[in-house]
Amino acid sequence: MDIGSIATKQVLTVGPLHTLAETARKMYERRSGSAIVQSDDENPGIITERDLLRAVAEGADLDSAAVEDYMTANAISGSSSWDAEKAARLMIEHGFRHLLVIGEAGQIEGILSIRDLTKAFLEES
Repeated sequence: MDIGSIATKQVLTVGPLHTLAETARKMYERRSGSAIVQSDDENPGIITERDLLRAVAEGADLDSAAVEDYMTANAISGSSSWDAEKAARLMIEHGFRHLLVIGEAGQIEGILSIRDLTKAFLEES
């Protein structure tokens, strides 16, 4: 099974200057563990619940701290045609739980989470 078929298609997108509080609210409302960070001139980044937790632990002012201060810039991505097992191995080896899914034309098609992979593997067996 390819990751394009199991990834979450409706992704949450925020800008690098959004505040952490605003982003956390959006993630909570969408029940999403991550958001893609897009700006006009750079490759997409990602902010995850782990990044928000780190900000809280460091005492950041969530109402003024910007996403760009806690996000992962140039997020690792995978082709939508990748096999799910390949993506799972990459995620485990590098210790992350979300992978941007990129289509053949270079556009973001979705985001693959460990939850998406687990659900797909369980449905397959």
